[in-house]
Amino acid sequence: MANNPVQVVLQTDQYMKRPESGGGGGSKDFFEGRDVDFRKHKSKLLKEVESVRAALSGPQVGAVGFVKVKLQSAALAKSHRPMDAIFKPAQFPLVGTGNLGELYFEVSQDSLNHAERVINRAEETVTKRNSKDELAPSAARSEVGAIEAITIPAANEKRAFASDDAAAYFKAHPTGRYLAIELFVDESEVQGNDFRRGTLAALRRFRQQLSQAADGLKVWATGKEWKTVHITVVQFPKQIVESGVLRATIDRVLKFLDGSALVRRYSLGPVVTRTASGPSARIGKAPSFPAPQPGVDYPIVGVVDVGVTRKGPIADWCVGRLNFMNNPDEEREHGSFIAGLLVNGGAYNPGQPLEGAACKFFDFDLYTDDDTLFQANYESGLVDLMRQLDSQLANKPDGLRIVNMSLNSLELTDPSGYSYAAAILDELADKHDVIFVVSAGNLPTPHIRDRWPAEPVPALQQIATYPHLGADRVYVPGETARNLTVGALELVDAKGTTRPARYSRRGPATSAGVKPDFGHIGGCLAGGNPLISLDADGISTRAWHGTSFAAPSVAKTLALLGGAIEGHQPRELLLGLMYHFAKMPKVLSDSKLDGVAKDFAGFGLPAQHHEMLATDDHAITLLFADRLPPGMELSFDFSWPSSLVSEDFSRGEVALTVVCSPPMDRKFGAEFARANLDAYLRQETIDAEGEVKYKGRLSANHHGIAEKHLILHGAKWWPVKHYSRSFKRLEGTSNWRLVVDSLTRAGAPYPDEGISFAVVLTIADPKKAPIFAGMRQSLLNRGIQLRNVRTAARPRAR
Repeated sequence: MANNPVQVVLQTDQYMKRPESGGGGGSKDFFEGRDVDFRKHKSKLLKEVESVRAALSGPQVGAVGFVKVKLQSAALAKSHRPMDAIFKPAQFPLVGTGNLGELYFEVSQDSLNHAERVINRAEETVTKRNSKDELAPSAARSEVGAIEAITIPAANEKRAFASDDAAAYFKAHPTGRYLAIELFVDESEVQGNDFRRGTLAALRRFRQQLSQAADGLKVWATGKEWKTVHITVVQFPKQIVESGVLRATIDRVLKFLDGSALVRRYSLGPVVTRTASGPSARIGKAPSFPAPQPGVDYPIVGVVDVGVTRKGPIADWCVGRLNFMNNPDEEREHGSFIAGLLVNGGAYNPGQPLEGAACKFFDFDLYTDDDTLFQANYESGLVDLMRQLDSQLANKPDGLRIVNMSLNSLELTDPSGYSYAAAILDELADKHDVIFVVSAGNLPTPHIRDRWPAEPVPALQQIATYPHLGADRVYVPGETARNLTVGALELVDAKGTTRPARYSRRGPATSAGVKPDFGHIGGCLAGGNPLISLDADGISTRAWHGTSFAAPSVAKTLALLGGAIEGHQPRELLLGLMYHFAKMPKVLSDSKLDGVAKDFAGFGLPAQHHEMLATDDHAITLLFADRLPPGMELSFDFSWPSSLVSEDFSRGEVALTVVCSPPMDRKFGAEFARANLDAYLRQETIDAEGEVKYKGRLSANHHGIAEKHLILHGAKWWPVKHYSRSFKRLEGTSNWRLVVDSLTRAGAPYPDEGISFAVVLTIADPKKAPIFAGMRQSLLNRGIQLRNVRTAARPRAR
């Protein structure tokens, strides 16, 4: 029986220490044994630098420009970045990255002269040797070899639409009548920097000229609202869209943006939509609806939607509402259905893995399906909606930390990037100390898949032959890195089986990590197994399905989990428990599906909240939560459970989860996470000569050791990592060590305040022999301070 509380390790600062030196890729000759090829390559790069210099001399560019440096596929590691000899940060500010291995640098005529000199002096034959008598290339030779190409970003990389497309889009979508412009730099980066005075002057000229590009446009930047999200919005008011000058106005603006070296890319304003799927059906009068119990402190979930009905007994569960959009009750089906699941979802859907306990809710009625009303409130569409949400969260009720937002923009996530919508959501999460739970989005009817097969091989065949591959990716802002994205699963059948819903969008949403984070029950109306919840009349029930309705079940579990733990918990702790105890549905757990299962269900179906707070006698779970300071690592020594050690061998099952909140910057595309924290589990081994080493016992399931595989398969830079292993006979002593360390991107500083993290470690005996009491006592005997998670799951005071 699971009656042993998760153990919180206290005073974790005493386990912080300076890491031992080592690591790094060092100088590498990427043209080893190919001197003739190197000479040709060196000559090619010099010609490319000359082409950049010529382009910078053009009348529209000015004194400052930007280049894209593409690296060889073997040079993706941080240690191989060409930033020690050629593109030195003092002369070439790194202003962003694109796809893996694409770097963007700010350049001038003077700095290009420096680059040319360094490339010229790279030796064409390596003759120098190191202390081991190995050939040792210079930094210049190594960096020249690491670079594949140096180019000016092409104009066709800036936008993915034509002028005609924009005109038609603005007429068809009143809520998306703006351009979102991303620049290579913004004022906050260059102000006060004498070296970049020319860049600041170019920015000021750009903004002045943009505002004069056409009459009647509204131009503003987001820098004042959000620290980490810098976009410039050009809004096309209704009078321009409905006039005869729309096309001419668009042409003038596009010509200006295409010709500006400062512009990295720009896009049309996305359309926001709720993510229910298909029609719904009213069933009839609802069974008795519960009333809140006096004196019970219910967790609160915010509902950002069309509003929740004010009719019927569900009104007693509402702790407050905005009355912002003030939609009539009959148009509040979507929000009412979500609120019904938060309060009474388990009773409405018996036999499903839904929480039986209830949550209260706060009604953020910030959305409407009425385009005219939406535009009247949000002239800049999604951006304005986020500004309003930011304002309202500043006055959220005490205790509200989880916000359900079953809304998406009709925009596919970019596997090589990180949208401004996701970046805004992540900044709001940090600013207001909340966790958003968003839906992955639903497929349009023509793209809906066949039902997921029960066996893995047919499932793989179905994925391989799906005709809309790529168009079924998760919607923005589903690549959010601070919050949770949820895909939909079918209802659990009589055999206890569930599978991905046919309409649910899939990952990968970003090259850096796993999205969606979880799968949960979203129902399938067409298959006769919908979800049931409250109708907008407040007394009837409705049958529906969609990722919109999978998301609130995750939000509810997260809120209940936070409410079950005493005190205010760091977000990383709550998320760590959610990820750690999630389980992949059986139909997705076959090893043949390892490469695709996470794209549909993420880390799996979350456990019930009470299941995350206790373990059986045959297992123990340790929880660490703190900040990792600069230049430090956490190193925690412990003894493996004695009942799992025999002679010089250890056995058991282990699971390890780490969640962190690294600094992020969307200018760096696929490299938007600017630091990485990882956790390692190591066992002491002693060789025949008596040398003691700690050997790693957990690793990510990836193919090969190239950097691109560490990223794509090991989620190297993603803020969430989970490892597990079962072993019968590991040679080594009973001394083990848990280590948490850090790594930053090339040119990225580590935050002075450190990085918040949580680690969850579970050790278990697959033979079900008891280990909890013995290991807990062993830890206490070492002087390690522990407390039960229910009574004091908080990190050390600071």
